[in-house]
Amino acid sequence: MKRMSRILGAFLCLVMLLTGTAMAAGNPMIDVSTASDGYFTVDCDKYIGVKMKVGVTFQGKTQYYDYTAGEESSYTFSEGDGSYTITLYRNLYSTKYRAVTSTRAYVELADEMAPYLTSTYEVTFSADDPVGLMAAELCAEAESDADKIVAIHNYIARNFTYDYGFAAKVRSGEITTYVPNTTEVLAAGKGICYDFTTLFAAMCRSQDIPCAVAKGYLGGAYHAWNMIYMDEEWIAVDMTASVCRRNMNAVDLDKCVVSLDRYYGYTF
Repeated sequence: MKRMSRILGAFLCLVMLLTGTAMAAGNPMIDVSTASDGYFTVDCDKYIGVKMKVGVTFQGKTQYYDYTAGEESSYTFSEGDGSYTITLYRNLYSTKYRAVTSTRAYVELADEMAPYLTSTYEVTFSADDPVGLMAAELCAEAESDADKIVAIHNYIARNFTYDYGFAAKVRSGEITTYVPNTTEVLAAGKGICYDFTTLFAAMCRSQDIPCAVAKGYLGGAYHAWNMIYMDEEWIAVDMTASVCRRNMNAVDLDKCVVSLDRYYGYTF
């Protein structure tokens, strides 16, 4: 399974300048010691205020993610077992980036669902942060994972509204790069598809339910929704549809799930 590097429909054309790249197993900026748990962390205290990217290469294909210097951020090994090369880049100007450092890792996952259960740079949560605490409260009386999913779904559908103003800025190109902060989304009570998707994923993962962020197309528009692993299969939940259509009283999992017939060009 693959995770799209394009965020909100805008691929950044990166011109990578590789001169001076360090290839080392013991890289202090890139920590792969948690590889068996499905993720690695990046922590660079240089280049504060400079745009940065993380490139993850697997079988010759590279996916790029945003990184903010001075923060510790986690990223998943979304392709499963195998050899990866992870490279941290800093922006020079325009779309030109230079590699800061790089490392290799061979991954053997302890659990194939591990990448969909961990906190990452876009799906952020912990047991004692507002997202984790809210999920725990919502699911306190749930008797099954299906009940938990319904409770989380109904909460978001009932308490959130779509932010048409922000969406317009994305469509116009005024905003080209955006990664939600799940705690801020929870507090705001509004958002766009990417916001609802990451918040839903964070809440599900905090309850040990494997949940992925899917990105692709719906009706010709770039879109984000969730894929949940249940009973040995992936099912889709589109929180944006539920928020906009006020589907806030689902009585069972079937009322939360959407068919993927109209979704295309997606990965997760």
